[in-house]
Amino acid sequence: MSVFRVNTNVSSLQSREFLRQTSESQGRTISRVTSGLRIVSSGDDAAGLAVANSLRSDQTTLSQGIRNANDGLSTLQTLDGGMNNIGRLLDRARTLATQSASGTFSGDRNVLNTEFSSVIGEIDRQAQAVGLTTGGTFARSLSVFIGGGRAASGITSTANGSVAVDLSNATVDARSLGLRGVQAQGVAATDIGTGSAATSVQAILANTTNTGSQAASGATDFYFRGAGFSDSNRVRVSVNTNGVTDIDTAVTSINAAIDTAGNGTTASATAFKNAGIRAAAVTDSSGRRSLSFTSASSAFQVSAGDRTANALLGNVTSASDPTGLTLANTVTGAGNTLASASTVAAGGTGTITVRVQGANLTSPVDLSLSVTTGTTTGAQLIASLTSAVAGNASLQAAGISLGTATAGSALVFNNSRGERFEVLASGDLTNALGLGSYRGSTGASGTFDYASVAGTTAVSAGAQTLEFSIGGGAKVAITATATAVGQTSADALNTQFATNSTLLAAGLNATAAGNLVTISSSNGTSFRLNTVGVANNFGFNTAVATGVADTGNTQAGNTTINAFTSAGSQQTSTLAFSAIRNADDDQTITIAANDSSGATQSLAVTLANDGTSRNARTVDEAISAINTQLQQSNNATLQRIVAVKTKDASGGAEGIRFASTLSSFRVAIGTNKSGTGIGSQGTVVTAATAGTGSTASIDSQAGAAQAVTALSAAVASLGTAQATVGRGQNQFTFAVNLAQSQLTNLAASESRIRDADLAEEAANLTRGQILLQAGISALAQANSAPQQVLSLLRG
Repeated sequence: MSVFRVNTNVSSLQSREFLRQTSESQGRTISRVTSGLRIVSSGDDAAGLAVANSLRSDQTTLSQGIRNANDGLSTLQTLDGGMNNIGRLLDRARTLATQSASGTFSGDRNVLNTEFSSVIGEIDRQAQAVGLTTGGTFARSLSVFIGGGRAASGITSTANGSVAVDLSNATVDARSLGLRGVQAQGVAATDIGTGSAATSVQAILANTTNTGSQAASGATDFYFRGAGFSDSNRVRVSVNTNGVTDIDTAVTSINAAIDTAGNGTTASATAFKNAGIRAAAVTDSSGRRSLSFTSASSAFQVSAGDRTANALLGNVTSASDPTGLTLANTVTGAGNTLASASTVAAGGTGTITVRVQGANLTSPVDLSLSVTTGTTTGAQLIASLTSAVAGNASLQAAGISLGTATAGSALVFNNSRGERFEVLASGDLTNALGLGSYRGSTGASGTFDYASVAGTTAVSAGAQTLEFSIGGGAKVAITATATAVGQTSADALNTQFATNSTLLAAGLNATAAGNLVTISSSNGTSFRLNTVGVANNFGFNTAVATGVADTGNTQAGNTTINAFTSAGSQQTSTLAFSAIRNADDDQTITIAANDSSGATQSLAVTLANDGTSRNARTVDEAISAINTQLQQSNNATLQRIVAVKTKDASGGAEGIRFASTLSSFRVAIGTNKSGTGIGSQGTVVTAATAGTGSTASIDSQAGAAQAVTALSAAVASLGTAQATVGRGQNQFTFAVNLAQSQLTNLAASESRIRDADLAEEAANLTRGQILLQAGISALAQANSAPQQVLSLLRG
């Protein structure tokens, strides 16, 4: 049944709703057609818009990344062009060197050398201009971010989207190419190259004092120290002097010996070989010729092993005397040894420890001698010590020997290298060796030094002088009065300890258990104790032994060695060193340098003399500790730094110098309570270029021949650097290709999501127009329907 309503026109309402929907759809279609986008606002497709925006962001990153890569490619092309030009400069230098190396050349080699030097200088200028000098703008790892990376296996998307080209080893300045380097030159004022000179090579080798100092006839020794071949691992180069007639033949023989030493099987020999050290003859402006050693890559130190080598390094007695300066250093015992037929006195039975330290020993050498009261004679004791010294490989390598010892006379120890050393004794309660009567940890035996020592007999009333050697240092004497009561005697000692700054810093403290007294260090400092005189009031000596006062002369004087550290390298000044004696005086030094990327690399080294580590009792021990930790750091930058022993400005006291061919480095020196260890505490010492290095020269036929060889290696080095740059160019090109492909595909992906399909939208527009027209017509009819009801009322 049909129902007619006037108040509510349902048909009109429905028509209006459908017309609204059609109108909105039409509006969206028109927006899509006019904008070309399917998603005009977030309401159109929120999820799709998020994806499209991400794709668009990736495209902007890649677009800039491609520009970055092209900029990097342009930079590498510039570097490549500079390298090509340096290659032509090398060709010219090689031509000049080959001309000068000819034995038939009759012109002025100085003219050739002038142009040769200018070519080398131009190589440096152009290498700097393109940023490929050591420490130059581009002499590092260049990382270019391109984008398009993905994170996987611990690698971030940023890292995966970056391309790195490491040019840190692609430097092409003269030093990097082996045409310049660091140089350790002998005394330039000593002319060993002119045949008529009183100090010529011929005169040096004919001098019997020089040849008599050689370890083996017909061979002279040089010692080299550097990164990886220092301290006990220093390299000995034994040079055959047979057939050597002048400085040029000497250079040839030295280089042959260097090659032999570098071909050894040890790690230090390999490091020495890699340092590329070569001998050469250098002529100064006055025509004097001297011996020098050069390296293109490593800082090093050279010293003589005998007087012949010392003279070849220019260390002669005078300009008219070719005798090499003496390298000897001696330690003489404070007192005489036991007479030949006499036997060890009562109380002496036990084991005497003789300690030798210094002289390049990386740790003390302890020799043990067994003695028996009433049985061991002076002659037997001397024979035992002589055998122990001669049979110790470390002492022999250090050049330490015992002079012809005569029972009843003072011992004399010799060091043929001229380095400072000490000879100390412990456990010799009767002073049979004349080196002092310090007790061992258990009296006439035991360890050399100790952090605690207990009395063996009860205290007795009387004044007693006790001497202490703290950490191997000079004696400190106190006199205290003991009583028959242990605690009172201990208190008397503590009163004396409290008034002595050295003993107080060592933490010495006396305690009593009954009538036996014990002296200990509260901070673990090691010491030796000597009871002076026949009395034994504090109970630390045997009842029958007589202790002698320590006269303190069991160490050699200042070093006589003249070592040459390579000029042209980065070096610190000579830093003073004093032995660390106390256990709570640890000192930390921090060595820092920037790597090829500019990042700071650092290493902290702790010098100490305690129960955990004893590495600072001598300068040699400290240097060894530093170099060992540098090499064990597995850090390629820090491994190029070496610590060497040098003489201070006064010319005798031994100190520490750091050297490297890095562009710069620094050493921060920590503090400790006593101010011992390395000096200049609380400061940061920055290395600076010391002197001038070496440059290839063709002013002589021999020098030109060496330059030809060096230039051949330089061409190969340049080729390696060019290969690195070429590899980088290819890498950037491939990276651009990938990024361009990614960019294209990302744009296509975004288009599929964001862009409108105009064919579809055109159909939708037509459909909408038809629906809109039909809707308007239908709405008009629906609105007119209530008017039809009025006809019923008129009826």
